[in-house]
Amino acid sequence: MSNNTEAIPVLKEKIATSTRILVRERLIGPFGHPSARIPGTDLVAVLGHTHDDVKDLAETEPSDVVVMDLEGEVVEGSMDAPGERFMHTEIYRARPDVGAVIHAHPMHCIAFSMTDVPLAPVWHLCTLFADGVPVHKSAVQIDNTERGRAVAAALADRKGILLKGHGLTVVGSTIEEATVSAVNLERSARLQIMAQGIGSVEAIDRSELTDELLTDGLTLEEYTHTQWDYWAVELAR
Repeated sequence: MSNNTEAIPVLKEKIATSTRILVRERLIGPFGHPSARIPGTDLVAVLGHTHDDVKDLAETEPSDVVVMDLEGEVVEGSMDAPGERFMHTEIYRARPDVGAVIHAHPMHCIAFSMTDVPLAPVWHLCTLFADGVPVHKSAVQIDNTERGRAVAAALADRKGILLKGHGLTVVGSTIEEATVSAVNLERSARLQIMAQGIGSVEAIDRSELTDELLTDGLTLEEYTHTQWDYWAVELAR
């Protein structure tokens, strides 16, 4: 394992920003947590278990982020790792392509997890999920390795998964991409529910998507950083 410690402060800052964005978008409150793999290591930076301090996550700072190994043990930081850290660690074990994981509890996505109606690529900023969003058929806390492995297996090679009556977990190559994708998935779920009240819902045609599943004409860089940078500026006001 290499010791890429120079990346840690940068990732802690980004995870703090991610947390504040997710709070503002009402994806997380007292529960929920973003994480990022530290490049070149078997370590993960993750929002700490802030419950004991009853901290307002809208004020999250880099000091609230801890570093843990893939066993879920904290190796740097003054807090415990979140109780559902095993969802993160087991996804990182199973998916070398994943650089960041978001676990959140947004209401519209949870509504879909309770039904047999699938989330569909109905919004042009949510077509990264055009391959489908599976549902993990259990609402229990993912508080041990076995349960984390079950979520990772159900996720397979997809970009995100719903946890029945519980929440969602979204992955990305970077913390910025995962954050933007999680927000957009919840927004798309809300739009789909609104549209279903008007009439039948039509998904965006696959022929209009690129090989990366983005709406044709949009790059992953534009998709990610146009939104991330805009939201980060809003937070700074």
